[in-house]
Amino acid sequence: MATFICRVQFLDDTDPFNSTNFPEPTRPPLYTFREDIPLINQLAGVHRLLKAPHKLDDCALQLSHNGTYLDLESSLAEQRDELEGFQQDDTGSRGKKHSVVLRTQLTVRVHACIERLYNSNGRDLRRALFSLKQIFQDDKDLVHEFVMAEGLTCLIKVGAEADQNYQNYILRALGQIMLYVDGMNGVIGHVETIQWLYTLVGSKFRLVVKTALKLLLVFVGVL
Repeated sequence: MATFICRVQFLDDTDPFNSTNFPEPTRPPLYTFREDIPLINQLAGVHRLLKAPHKLDDCALQLSHNGTYLDLESSLAEQRDELEGFQQDDTGSRGKKHSVVLRTQLTVRVHACIERLYNSNGRDLRRALFSLKQIFQDDKDLVHEFVMAEGLTCLIKVGAEADQNYQNYILRALGQIMLYVDGMNGVIGHVETIQWLYTLVGSKFRLVVKTALKLLLVFVGVL
């Protein structure tokens, strides 16, 4: 019976707008995974050991050394390639520095983001829009899920009714999205986003115009 012993931690991202990049606990316990059993059947044990705040049904497992999300329906033996380099530290020596991190599934986090944007206003909406760029910057995999969940439509709807400050926050988030291939492809295929950017070129606010033009030039340069 093959086993895989490693450090485990959790990242409290249950609220995507108030999450942290620092896994807990700082002194991670060891967990023994069975390599021949699907991870979904071992997830409850990790969750229980860590006393994580997440809902069990919303959990995912991510490798700390490369950011890869493990397939919960598969065993570790079936994902051996993803573990390459896991048991080496930053110097390339064998060690136990890396962890398997329990966190919230991408789809759950994305839907929480979109729901917050649609249902917030005033100061809460401002904080949410301001945080978007950093959220996408921290986890590139989130961009793909955001595009697939019609997140661009959400941004445009919110932006169409927002003042120039909120529009600037949305443009910053769009700029971050467009840095990734999945994000750029999503923008290319989303006519409403391009139309909105052209509309903002006519804004009376200089910073909005400048940022919208910059994104349009990036978009044209890719085509």
